[in-house]
Amino acid sequence: MSKPSFISISGGIAVGKTTLTSHLAGILPNCQTFIEHPGRNPYLADFYSDMQRWAFHSRIAMLAMFASRYKEFDKGKQTILMDRCLHELIAFANLQVDRGNMTARDFSIYQMLYDGFLSLAPQLDIVVHLTCSPSVAMQRIAQRDRPFEREVQQSYVVAVEQYYDQWLATLPAETTVFKYNTDEGVHTLTADEDIRRCLSR
Repeated sequence: MSKPSFISISGGIAVGKTTLTSHLAGILPNCQTFIEHPGRNPYLADFYSDMQRWAFHSRIAMLAMFASRYKEFDKGKQTILMDRCLHELIAFANLQVDRGNMTARDFSIYQMLYDGFLSLAPQLDIVVHLTCSPSVAMQRIAQRDRPFEREVQQSYVVAVEQYYDQWLATLPAETTVFKYNTDEGVHTLTADEDIRRCLSR
């Protein structure tokens, strides 16, 4: 039996990851889909209101939530489609360290856990990286009005995108990366065509 292809729909806040993942889930054959539920992170609201106090807690919780997915993978599927993946979580941790919200001691523990989980995770075959302008992201955050996001600042949205660029640069050559801007919405993207073309090689 051939192994499934692992696809991550990646990117910062309010770029359209869940919308695109849900769309692709309906058209990719024999696909298992994992949707991110950030509101299930019990520290996220606290983190956005006081990042220095809650950065370590929220990053560890996020890591645990994403690592738990791997127990549920169905190796009999053709495609495993993920709304964000464990691999990219290091971008958020690095940002918090550089902002002074995580100490070197805290980060050393995080790094050990991240490296351990990553060693058990399958390599990504495709990363679909979504971006949008900061103003569009803030409009979307306001429109969806999630209580835990009400403290999100535009400067944080911008910083997250910068750290994603750093993470993307670390991906192995074997991982195909598609990049799309979603300012006009995900309905304008050619992601489904690009992914199917890539999978058929």
